[in-house]
Amino acid sequence: MNRLRILALGLLISWVPTHPAQAQKRAPNGAKVFLLSGGQRQHHGYRDQAFYLANALENTGRFQVTIGEDAAILETPAMRKYDLIIVTADRRDPEFKFSQSQQEAIFEFVRSGHGYVSIHAADNAAPDWLPTWREMLGGVFSHVGSPDGKYRKGSYTVKIVDTNSPITQGLKDFPLQDELYYQVQMQPDVQPLATIEYQDVAWPVAWTRTFGKGRVFHTVLGHRDFGPDKDDPLRNPNLARLIIQGVDWVAAGRASMTPK
Repeated sequence: MNRLRILALGLLISWVPTHPAQAQKRAPNGAKVFLLSGGQRQHHGYRDQAFYLANALENTGRFQVTIGEDAAILETPAMRKYDLIIVTADRRDPEFKFSQSQQEAIFEFVRSGHGYVSIHAADNAAPDWLPTWREMLGGVFSHVGSPDGKYRKGSYTVKIVDTNSPITQGLKDFPLQDELYYQVQMQPDVQPLATIEYQDVAWPVAWTRTFGKGRVFHTVLGHRDFGPDKDDPLRNPNLARLIIQGVDWVAAGRASMTPK
């Protein structure tokens, strides 16, 4: 009997994956984040990036992160427990496309005082995106309307142009290998936190918005290529800090509304 137990234990140990998933971390008073991943397959490495970002946020001890890929949750009572949504990937594919009612659910979520963080391709506007997206995000990457969005992978210098924002605290200009979105369809009142100069134009790459009672942070940076062992710009400590402090700022807006 003992030999059988030892054999069974050996088989169990041999089955355990060599790279187990990251365990969730405790943050009893942390902001509750729903990280909506999922996007264009074989284009963005959205799943690897989602796990990396969730781990980075939970390591601060300030966030509890739940990852999902199905946007159907946006229309359910389950969203009431979350303080903010983070969306990280292009959702124009039919598999992941936001329905009109899901779009409306996002707008209502933010208007009511929750937060929204948009990273890189999350601003890629499908042809049936409602005009409200432009108001809420402050800018969208689109091939419908003008200007026609452009992109370019390369090495850049991210320039911090608003040094007074809590989102840019502790940051100076930094180099970054990434994909730049430019000729984004911007709202005229957007004040950038950071820019990248290309073709003699300082293109906005990070900014904030208020929408109803909620806060919004968006950066066009953070392109993670599809496939194993691809570089992720979020692993750049400066970009990671910019994003995490952006999430902090968004979450603080929700916290200020919580009755004491």
